[in-house]
Amino acid sequence: MADGPSGLLRAFLATDLYTEKGRLRSDDLLVRERVGRELGSATAAIRNLISAWRADRVPPSTKEQPFPPAAVMEPIRRAERLVKSIDDVSAAVRGLPLLNQDKVWDRVRHAGLDELMQFDWTLVGEAAAIASGVQALAALDELDVPAQDARLRAIRGVMTDRQHYIEIS
Repeated sequence: MADGPSGLLRAFLATDLYTEKGRLRSDDLLVRERVGRELGSATAAIRNLISAWRADRVPPSTKEQPFPPAAVMEPIRRAERLVKSIDDVSAAVRGLPLLNQDKVWDRVRHAGLDELMQFDWTLVGEAAAIASGVQALAALDELDVPAQDARLRAIRGVMTDRQHYIEIS
């Protein structure tokens, strides 16, 4: 039985409040939120690496050398481009259309829930891999930008495939 008001609330929320269609939409929103959170933590980690790199490696401006050396600034530029790419993908994932047409719902419910789940699983997995890979780094020069770009391309590809899957021909 429920323990006090918090237990009652948990018991209430565990009941079947949504229709099957509503739960699918809710799960869809949860997947988007999780992907966005993972990508957001990746950009935060990269920004922290950039900040540490600037503090440790970028010399202060002097009259003789008003601009930092290009070799010192290149990892920062690459990382900032990666942050922009990650932010673009995060916005695109959050902007995916919802499953709101009855024909799409019928198609997914009858045959394609497993396929839709695979798309979502891949989105979350790739986003989590980006986040964990970046968070494990000790310095900005360890950032493997091509590998992270490949993961971002994989997310974009899954988004496109998912979009095509839910479209009605």
